[in-house]
Amino acid sequence: MAHWNEIDNISEKLLKKILLGENKADAIPSQEDHVRLTDKYKNWNALADQSKKVLKYDANKAFQKLQFQKYRRRKIITGWSIAASIVLLLSISIFFIQEAPEVIPVSKIEPGYKKATLTLSDGTSWDIREAVQVIQTKNSELKIDSSGLSVHSNTIAPPQEETQYHTLNVPRGGEYNLTLSDGTQVWLNSESELRFPSQFDTNNRTVYCKGEVYFNVTRNPESPFIVKLDKGEVTVLGTEFCTSDYKSSVVEVTLVTGKVQFKAGNGDSVSLTPSQHLVYNTTNDSISVTTVDTRVYTAWKDNLFCFEDETLENIMHTLSRWYNVDIYFESEDLKRRHFSGTIEKYSNIKSFLEVFETGTGIKFDIYGHKISIRQLNK
Repeated sequence: MAHWNEIDNISEKLLKKILLGENKADAIPSQEDHVRLTDKYKNWNALADQSKKVLKYDANKAFQKLQFQKYRRRKIITGWSIAASIVLLLSISIFFIQEAPEVIPVSKIEPGYKKATLTLSDGTSWDIREAVQVIQTKNSELKIDSSGLSVHSNTIAPPQEETQYHTLNVPRGGEYNLTLSDGTQVWLNSESELRFPSQFDTNNRTVYCKGEVYFNVTRNPESPFIVKLDKGEVTVLGTEFCTSDYKSSVVEVTLVTGKVQFKAGNGDSVSLTPSQHLVYNTTNDSISVTTVDTRVYTAWKDNLFCFEDETLENIMHTLSRWYNVDIYFESEDLKRRHFSGTIEKYSNIKSFLEVFETGTGIKFDIYGHKISIRQLNK
C-alpha cells in the first residue's frame, strides 16, 4: 500500500497541472506560481470549476502510478500541501466513484397515454394518438379521433375473398381503444396487439390478439366472434370479457357477462359463466377456473389498477408497463411478498410508492426511469 506522503506528492503534482495549465509536475513552484494561483483561484468555486473542466481522470493509470512511484523525500511546502490535500479528496472521490449517474427528477416519470402504431394490410404504418385522421382503404374507412380508432365498412366481405388484416400495436406506456366494423368495442392495454379485418365475412368474425385486451362483443348468433391467442382461442356470441397472455406460458380469460368457450392449444375446451377466471398453463397443459371479483382483472379499462393478494413482482411488472420504467429487486424474497391495493392509472407513481412504503419495511429508490426495490434494515 502506498504511504500517505506518496499520495500527497502525486496529488500536489496533479493540482499544479490542473491549476497552472502547464507540465510542471516535477518542478518546485516558484513565487510567481504562488501569485498566479492566488490571483486566479481566490475561492473554492473557482477551484472546483477549473478542476471539472480540465480533470480527465484515468483510474487505472493513477493506480499504476501509486504502485510504482519511487519513494523519495521532498521539501514540504506549506501552501502546496494544503492545496494538495484538497485535490486529494477530489481524486479519491473520482477514483472510487467515477462519474455518479445523473438522478433525473421523479416528475420525469409520467403515466402512459393514448398512443399506438397502426399497420395496414399493405404494410404502410401510421403513428396514431388523439389527433383527427381519416385513412381510406379498399373496402373501409378508418377514423381516428380523441375517442380512439373506429372502422367503418358498408359491405360484407364475400366468403371467397381473402380477408385483409390490419394491426394495431400499443407500446409500453400506452393504451388504445377501437370500434370494429360490427360495432364490437376493444380496449388494448400497454404492450398489446390486435390484428383485425377492415370488414368481417358472413360466416365468422375472427381477430388475433396478444398482451391484455378487453372485448365488448356485439351479439350476432349467425356469426360467432373468435379471438385467437398464441396458445388458444375464445369463441363468443355476444359478451364482455378480458384476455391476457403477458406471461409466455400462461393464458388468462376473465368473463364479465355472457358466456364464452375457451379452447386450449392441446384441444381441451372449457365454457365460462360470468365472474369466472380461467388460467391455462401451457407448461403442463393444465386449466383451472375460479370465481373472482372481475374488477381486479378489468379495472385497467376504467383507469384503475386493482391488486388483490398479488405478488410484488407482478404488481411492479404492471406498473412498469404503464409508467415505462425498469424494475430492479434487491432480493428474490421481495418479489414473492403479497400485497393488495388500488392506484389510479394517471396518478403520480411517487405518491403511490410512498404510501406503499408505509409499514411495509420496503424502500423504492427512483433513479430516472429505474426503480430499485430494497428491504429496509430493521
